[in-house]
Amino acid sequence: MKKLGIAAGAALLASTAMVQAGGIERTSQSVDIIFEEGSVVEFSLSFAAPSVSGVDPATLDTGTMSPNYFGFAGGYKADIGDKFALAIIFDQPFGSLAEYTQGFYNGTTADLTSAAITVIGSYDITDNIVVYGGGTYQSMAATAEIPFVVGYTIVADAAAGFGYVIGAAYQKPEIALRVALTYRSEVNTIHDTLEFGAITDTMSVTTPQSINLEFQTGVNPKTLVFGSIRWVDWSEFALTPATYPLGSIVDYDDDRITYNLGVGRKLSDTLSAAVTIGYEKNLGGDPTPLAPTDGFFSLGAGLTYTMDNIKISGGAKYIWLGDSSGLAGTFENNSAIGIGLSVSVAM
Repeated sequence: MKKLGIAAGAALLASTAMVQAGGIERTSQSVDIIFEEGSVVEFSLSFAAPSVSGVDPATLDTGTMSPNYFGFAGGYKADIGDKFALAIIFDQPFGSLAEYTQGFYNGTTADLTSAAITVIGSYDITDNIVVYGGGTYQSMAATAEIPFVVGYTIVADAAAGFGYVIGAAYQKPEIALRVALTYRSEVNTIHDTLEFGAITDTMSVTTPQSINLEFQTGVNPKTLVFGSIRWVDWSEFALTPATYPLGSIVDYDDDRITYNLGVGRKLSDTLSAAVTIGYEKNLGGDPTPLAPTDGFFSLGAGLTYTMDNIKISGGAKYIWLGDSSGLAGTFENNSAIGIGLSVSVAM
């Protein structure tokens, strides 16, 4: 499989530190590593600093309820003969972290974590057409304290489930063109739960199916345009414990489509730069204490440095988080900063 584009590493910056994009999503779950040339190992670290606050139903200031968090991802890919390739990818696709310290929601906290390992194989049907597919093993755990709802608490133990990934790509290496369409299935997990500190039960959680359309093309020998369109079936997602008085802790009325577009430019034999924009429409849904923003717009920039077989990419994004208003309060003029660093080593 041929490597596409002298500035292809800059495309990694498009997903740097996704912050509350599409519900509780924290990565784009990209399988882009499968298109790298030869054997390669890569890892990335991201840091997000959201600043989210608002006015609660009692017209009290909520204070900043969004702690900072880190994310980690990694992968390994190897060619197997002339037409086959295999990749193993680790990421933390979903997450949520909230901590209110004042106002009506004082004492409300939530912490949802996840981890996934995806194994994907690809086959070059021709020099231009690639098909790929594989499986995902995903785990999730969550805790929450919601004192304003009759002192509700929940601990959902870690549980894991399986899903699958299928996709196809068209590529034209001589102009650094690639268009890849990837479908990722939902993943269901069954969690043992402890509610109100005394009631044991189970809770079923299904993370949503998604479709990723990723593309890149060379404009000239030094310039690459890249981007993605991602649809996630969030309207089918809900966290609904057995005894929670209000039904669902978090759910969404609508699906989400997230857009990213970027331009990479080779500055020298070893250095390239990229700028990106991202957008997710504000759908006008009511806020909830654990999902208080709606949509976003982002601007990002980064650099990629290549030295022999090592490629280092770093970037930052500023995210304007969408306003939201309803019975749970009003959350306006919120933002976040995301920083990412990735290292790729050709073996």
